Amino acid sequence: MEAWHREESERALVIALTGPGGVGKTTLACQWLRQYERRFPHGQLYVDAGTRSAEHPIAAAELLGRLLRALGVPAERVPLEMSERLSWYRSLTAGRSLSVLVDNAVSTAQVRPLLPDSATSTLLVTSRSHLVGLTMEGARFMEPAPLNSEEVIQLLSHKLGRSRVLREMGNARLLAKLCGGSPLAATEISAWLAARPHRSLAHAANQLREQRQRLATLPPSDDFSARSVVDICYRGLSSQAATLYRRLAQHPRGDLPVELTRHLAGIEGSDCERALAELHDARLLEAGPQRYWFHDLVLAHARTMSLVEDAPTDRRRTLHSVIDWYIGRAVEADLVVTPRRPRFGQHYPNRSNDWPVWDGPEAALDWFERERGNLRAVIIEAHHNQWDEPVWQLCEAMWGFFFHRKHYRDWIDSHRLGIEAASRLGHPLAESRLRCQLAFAYLDLEHFEAAMDVCLPAPRLPDAGRDSAELAATLSELTSAARRGNDESSRKVVRFSGPVPSRERVSPRSGG
Repeated sequence: MEAWHREESERALVIALTGPGGVGKTTLACQWLRQYERRFPHGQLYVDAGTRSAEHPIAAAELLGRLLRALGVPAERVPLEMSERLSWYRSLTAGRSLSVLVDNAVSTAQVRPLLPDSATSTLLVTSRSHLVGLTMEGARFMEPAPLNSEEVIQLLSHKLGRSRVLREMGNARLLAKLCGGSPLAATEISAWLAARPHRSLAHAANQLREQRQRLATLPPSDDFSARSVVDICYRGLSSQAATLYRRLAQHPRGDLPVELTRHLAGIEGSDCERALAELHDARLLEAGPQRYWFHDLVLAHARTMSLVEDAPTDRRRTLHSVIDWYIGRAVEADLVVTPRRPRFGQHYPNRSNDWPVWDGPEAALDWFERERGNLRAVIIEAHHNQWDEPVWQLCEAMWGFFFHRKHYRDWIDSHRLGIEAASRLGHPLAESRLRCQLAFAYLDLEHFEAAMDVCLPAPRLPDAGRDSAELAATLSELTSAARRGNDESSRKVVRFSGPVPSRERVSPRSGG
């Protein structure tokens, strides 16, 4: 990697680190970037391109939006269209010395638009796939070397103590062989043994050998050794910790705030903390400030174990619990952001008089920002399951966040699903409300015809008059904005909109 960086080039260096899960791709990339941080005085950017399945990868447009915001573009100014995002990204990166790490990429299409427009920048990509399409961009490919036997033994000695390893050096070498050079496998088996000081290395080697034989009946996989070790660590969990492991894996992204983790545990106080500590000590769950998350390979294992050991009704119940938790927290945050706005979701009456969880609107908006990816994933998951109530209720609760932070792509995509859900439920009041909320996104973008198409059916819906203030404000804004426009679509809005359905003009901008 160092030699490639020293070579003269007229465009950004592209390095693709490929290999199976757990081989150390991300660790290697981060180590190299830390070591050569001074070479990138204009910043180091990171985006996680990973998603729940390769069939639904994160779009390049979404990744570009994240990078633009990281480069200082205010959220309200990030363009909606892919071509405009790409142009701005190239302008902002031109002539600058940046590093961009794209982690867990699944396709060349995700990565190619993220190439900085500067010969002194570097694009680092990690992927389980060999992204051959990047050869057109002059990419250099590298697969991290597996750990050799001595490196695994050194890791075991560091975790277990040199004397313990020396007493069973033959078994230590056998463990190194069974780990297949996988850093994840070696780290996991070290953690498993460290938690069991009275178990021999011979016992661990036998366990791992037996597990490899069991997994040999499954379809072949490049991460065979790591999966074997993860399964041994799982089999050693207490009943409470194993149940929690499978429950947490029902989260659509496997990245959970601490509060949700404790909610899903279903056990209180010290019992919950012991189960979480057990998962963390076994390296089955990573921990950071106020969050827990899974390595993607471990998450896949946890979901497989849930399919095998949990009834479908239990998995659905857990996923419902995740979704309900997000609705409840989103409602609480929305009441802080826009306290005076009327709502229709069933969660609002139960929380409207609660003591605020956040110090003020900015803190509540920051919570939405941190959980934005999870909220988007929860809406999509509920939509895929045709659970329509949570889809539209989450959209209603996120209105204040979208209005203030301007994540237009998420705003539009979520509200399209919400309108569809409300219509399918036969809930005209919810549909009318979401149509009005979506219209404001299009108004901000000056897409007047789209705003007209989505908003003007609202007054014709049954019961729409119960939301007359919202309709009046939205149609008034639509008409005023259209009068300022010069194109035919703007004039069509003015001709078509007619009178607003109520004399009360209460803008969503006042108190919500």
